[in-house]
Amino acid sequence: MTQRLPLSHSKASRAALGALTLATAATTLSGCMYLSPDQTTKSYIASDGTTAKVGDVQLQNVLIVTSDKGQPGTLSGLAVNNSQAPVKLTISSPGAAKREITIAGSTAVRLDGKPNGDDKAAVSPAVSISSVASQPGLAQQVVFSTPGSGPTQVQVPIMLDQPPYGSAEPSHPTFTPPPTTGHGE
Repeated sequence: MTQRLPLSHSKASRAALGALTLATAATTLSGCMYLSPDQTTKSYIASDGTTAKVGDVQLQNVLIVTSDKGQPGTLSGLAVNNSQAPVKLTISSPGAAKREITIAGSTAVRLDGKPNGDDKAAVSPAVSISSVASQPGLAQQVVFSTPGSGPTQVQVPIMLDQPPYGSAEPSHPTFTPPPTTGHGE
């Protein structure tokens, strides 16, 4: 003789089985993160420049714009003086003469020589590099220092002199059709 379980046991069993299935699926799916490495922990050359702190000066979105390796380039980015007093920022890099920029207290200066939008900040001449050491897509070491901080070495990404970083327009070869010759004439 077979004894049937009451209906309430059957519903409870189904609910327990459903909860177990859901817990197993959640554990299995959340385990995917162990198979996919976290990309934010990888080092890479940023396309929007790099940041660094040099004493009281915060460097933001610093990059080099050039047409190619060995060609002249311009340092681009923003140097923000977070102190009330003026700060002298010294910049040096392979292929560039040492440059000094004085940044007034609580102001920012663009390194590419353009106005920064702050009416009271003076525009400094662009920081030029006479010969960029690496090709666009790589990085070049630039050393920034202030009298109070000493030298800070920064790996600065190199970008191609095309929009949005530069103004050069790419040139493309023009197609010239081959001359036609008469067949059988």
